[in-house]
Amino acid sequence: MEGEGIRRLIDGAAYLFTNEYEAGLTEQKTGWSGEQILDRVAVQVTTHGAKGSLIERKGVPAVQVACAQEDRKADPTGVGDAFRGGFLAGLAWSLPLERCAEIGSLIAAHVIETVGTQEYSLSQTRFLERLGDAYGPDAVSDVGSHLRCPRP
Repeated sequence: MEGEGIRRLIDGAAYLFTNEYEAGLTEQKTGWSGEQILDRVAVQVTTHGAKGSLIERKGVPAVQVACAQEDRKADPTGVGDAFRGGFLAGLAWSLPLERCAEIGSLIAAHVIETVGTQEYSLSQTRFLERLGDAYGPDAVSDVGSHLRCPRP
């Protein structure tokens, strides 16, 4: 997509999700600086691989969220989609942005451990255990009540 199309997509967006590479490419193609992009969106979420994610909003201190630890790296396919899906689930549950990124990070860690984009299963019990290990008991408390599947 060329710069003008990207500018139209970004201008006024509630959320802009990019990885580090895409963020740089967006700046290059739009001709906007990172700050100018942030002026045009409500929330910008940039993932930085193993360095975690950064949540930025105009006039508010940025929030850095660490990655959840993965058990192994098998296949990166679908990791970005998993992060966004987890983040958006947290938004649907009206959780704070930091918690949304933690959910996204944990699901992304689970996906990177699996070969293939849909060959994994994620139990509620294991998800909450890993969430607690990565982000503490408050994360489990905040998220657990939103999970409606029966515990195995």
